[in-house]
Amino acid sequence: MNMKFSLTLAALVAFAAPAAMAATIVVDDFTTPGGVFSNGGGNPDTAAFAGPGIIGGERYMWVSTDTFPDPRFGTQFEATGGGLNFTNGTGARGQAVLVYDGPGTPATTTPFTFKDLPQPPFASSTSADIPVNVTGLGGVDLLAIGGTTASTKFSFELNSFDAGGSLDFYAYAFDQSGRIATYFENLTNPGGQISFSTDLRLDQFNDPSGIDWTDIGALAFAVESRTFEFDGAIGSISVVPLPASAFLLLGGLGGLAGMSSAARRRRRRQA
Repeated sequence: MNMKFSLTLAALVAFAAPAAMAATIVVDDFTTPGGVFSNGGGNPDTAAFAGPGIIGGERYMWVSTDTFPDPRFGTQFEATGGGLNFTNGTGARGQAVLVYDGPGTPATTTPFTFKDLPQPPFASSTSADIPVNVTGLGGVDLLAIGGTTASTKFSFELNSFDAGGSLDFYAYAFDQSGRIATYFENLTNPGGQISFSTDLRLDQFNDPSGIDWTDIGALAFAVESRTFEFDGAIGSISVVPLPASAFLLLGGLGGLAGMSSAARRRRRRQA
């Protein structure tokens, strides 16, 4: 390999490396265990779990069951062993919510009604009023990760998703002024072929109020099973930068290769 080309290639790779090694915000790695379970006798069920690996230090969990033909079965939402499981028992469908808004719930916090959002989850659930402290995280700067909403994303580590299953997914971001950005998508797995991305860019949110992504006070995620007996699991939720484009890198290498070939041709002509 031509030495000049080799050095230029090394410089290009070194230039691209910082983007690939940018910082990550771990929302939840689910190493702090805890779970909630809802059936005919306990609908909904809620609990908060504090520990390491959780943004703000605490995870609030909420679960509800729509259908429960047998009180032994229902909907379970559990963090265990570095994963989060959403499990619906025999003949059951249900909903679950994660809220990240710091430890405790101050008395001044106004309950936030999820079903009143532009994309209302839990249309078949009778209780989804969940208090959210919109200043609980103290103003996390998500744009410090990728620089822009287009280059910063939530990354969900998918462990399992029922073949043929259907799940409604919701995401919410609150800035400390109380403005809300929302996202909705129906996730499916027809024939065991995942039909959705496990990444969610910030610029994909519905954000009519223009929230301040550098001043985030709370995050929430919710799911609702559309098929009976749905089971699914994820391994972690993080905020990461989009990687440097492989196409740009290849284009750069191709351009350098072309320059090197032209140089060789010039040297042959001069000889």
